[in-house]
Amino acid sequence: MSKRILFLLIFASLCSQLHAQRYSKKKILKDLKELDGFKQAFVGFVLTDPETGKTIACQSDNKYMTPASNTKLFTFYTGLHFLGTHVPAMQYTIKGDSLIFWGTGNPLFLHTEHQDSTVLSFLRSREENLYYWERPIEDERFGPGWGWDDYNGYYSAEKSAFPIYGNSVTALVNKEQKTLEVIPKYFQKDFIAKVDTLTRLSTFIERKERENTFHYAFPDSLDFEIEDYQPVDTLMRPFMYSTDLFIKLLNDTLNREITVIEGPQERMLAQTLYSISTDSLYKKMLLPSDNLFAEQILLMASGLMSDTLSSKSMIITAKERLFKDWADELVWVDGSGLSRYNMFTPRTMNKLLTLLRKELGEERLFSLLPVGGESGTIEDWYEGNPAPYVYAKTGTLSNNHTLSGYIKTNKGKTLIFTLMVNHYEHSTSKVRESMGAVLEKIKNAY
Repeated sequence: MSKRILFLLIFASLCSQLHAQRYSKKKILKDLKELDGFKQAFVGFVLTDPETGKTIACQSDNKYMTPASNTKLFTFYTGLHFLGTHVPAMQYTIKGDSLIFWGTGNPLFLHTEHQDSTVLSFLRSREENLYYWERPIEDERFGPGWGWDDYNGYYSAEKSAFPIYGNSVTALVNKEQKTLEVIPKYFQKDFIAKVDTLTRLSTFIERKERENTFHYAFPDSLDFEIEDYQPVDTLMRPFMYSTDLFIKLLNDTLNREITVIEGPQERMLAQTLYSISTDSLYKKMLLPSDNLFAEQILLMASGLMSDTLSSKSMIITAKERLFKDWADELVWVDGSGLSRYNMFTPRTMNKLLTLLRKELGEERLFSLLPVGGESGTIEDWYEGNPAPYVYAKTGTLSNNHTLSGYIKTNKGKTLIFTLMVNHYEHSTSKVRESMGAVLEKIKNAY
């Protein structure tokens, strides 16, 4: 090697180090303290280089914090190791002229946004008499630590052994004509117009906690000046799930009689009907941060080991087989992160992200995650120019926001980061703006 080439290599290395020092650990920690989105908040952060295994910067990385929907990353990893390559859509057994079927926890059946016809086509094609076995499920309708008054929220559909229509009613609302169409049509009769004397700027749909009668009202005026104004809204509201309702909805859809039977079924005789790839399901969960899909993934995984569906038993098994002897024990209670009982440390999140990258490779992994400026929950944030540079999962509960994932730097490196901001009193947008400022500097410096 000539002296000139050697000199240029050394010079380039020194320049690179100098450029990185322009956003040194000290400056990163200063921003985590002084940027508006982080003020008066509890901020945990860790930035690592997976190639060297070194931590570039960290703050409170060993402290337990609320991860919110970033809990789904642990659900994702559990699914990868227990569910296999395709979704177990339904199980059944045939005895003479009878077909007995039961749920696996599959959340896709008749889902209005992610339709999968596998189960419907199969049941329609069968000539046997149909019998439904109500498979045991240990979970309550809500997970531990969920907000009990969130039952009207689109994000809080009830868990069940055999979800149908996403365990939600979908209302297609025409604000101009003041009409709505309900899916499934079975619920159309249960939508009752409510006279409301209060001025409303948006469509109002709600039910009481223990009823499936929905009241609605249209906005009093239409604001055509809103940039993204749409004359038709699609609103989802969870219904109160029961086996009786499941059978009525299925009868109405299939136009066939279905009889509920009791007693355990013989697992050795069961056949499993598979549908889409599990990667497709993970993407449907991770990009929009779908809570029902996350919860049902744990239930489906548990169903491969026992007749009884149980998130708790699946979490215990995953902790023993996948996360044993980690530096910080997982405080993990649900699949979606709706619970405030979940607590992870930033370094635990980064260790999981390191494993995911190692086991899946960047191409596959990044195709499943939200992409800054392009898709999922960060479609409107962290835009790269000219190319995306943030591939990450978000988690949000009131006064808590987390971002965990990967940064592609200007020098072609992939860095792994977790930024957890708990107990802030200002807007989440302000937190996101401050996160964006830090991530942009890291991209340019490293």
